[in-house]
Amino acid sequence: MFICGFSVFLPNLYLRPPICSSVRLVVMVTIAITIGRLGLVCPQEVAPQLQQFIRQWCTSLRNIRDNDEKDSAFRGVCNLISLNPGGLVQDFIFFCDAVASWINPKSDLKEMFHKILHGFKNQVGDENWKKFSEQFPVPLRERLHTQYGV
Repeated sequence: MFICGFSVFLPNLYLRPPICSSVRLVVMVTIAITIGRLGLVCPQEVAPQLQQFIRQWCTSLRNIRDNDEKDSAFRGVCNLISLNPGGLVQDFIFFCDAVASWINPKSDLKEMFHKILHGFKNQVGDENWKKFSEQFPVPLRERLHTQYGV
């Protein structure tokens, strides 16, 4: 049985980024991909800490081109969200923005996004969703509506 054993360090991973901006970007993306992959192998250990890193995680991956690393990272985070949806609530707009950054996600990953987005919308209700989504920048709102029907 595989046990991560270092999930206690997750909240601190984003606290001490390198000073050089180009190095910082690479390190932040690498950390985000690693956390996502941890969500694939030991989600029970990582999910309780979702709220502590999800905003930075989303921000780190939103500008990365579609590729296998981004795919695995998002699959892992979707696992974490399914185990701890409350950990996403405060920073849900950042998740929406990260999801909208995808040009062409694989169909099963797109279905995961659809499930999370519609789950949140159903949880808050149509009226509250409308108020919430009106805060989104227009391109984000349009992309989510076009791609995911929310």
